[in-house]
Amino acid sequence: MTEVEELNGMLAGKVRHVIYLLIALAMLVYALPRLELSAPWSIMSVFGLVWIGFALIIITAHVNALLMNEEKRKELARIKKAKALLWEQKLLQKATLSRKARG
Repeated sequence: MTEVEELNGMLAGKVRHVIYLLIALAMLVYALPRLELSAPWSIMSVFGLVWIGFALIIITAHVNALLMNEEKRKELARIKKAKALLWEQKLLQKATLSRKARG
């Protein structure tokens, strides 16, 4: 992959994160006045608090993705690949043991 293609891919990813971040912020701004948060521990207030918590997690994740440097991104990709390989090896090992146990 050339540097230009890699840069275009990074920019496309950044644009995607900005769009999702703006959507999540808009949803939060739209929903805050409509959520019932004043009632003490009713189902409505618990739902509102959980909804706000999830929205804040999404916003934080997209801000983190926008601020993450390339070195950290590559390190996370390497860790993700290693975990996937480990899961694959465990599944193959379980399948092999299962076949041996059946006979």
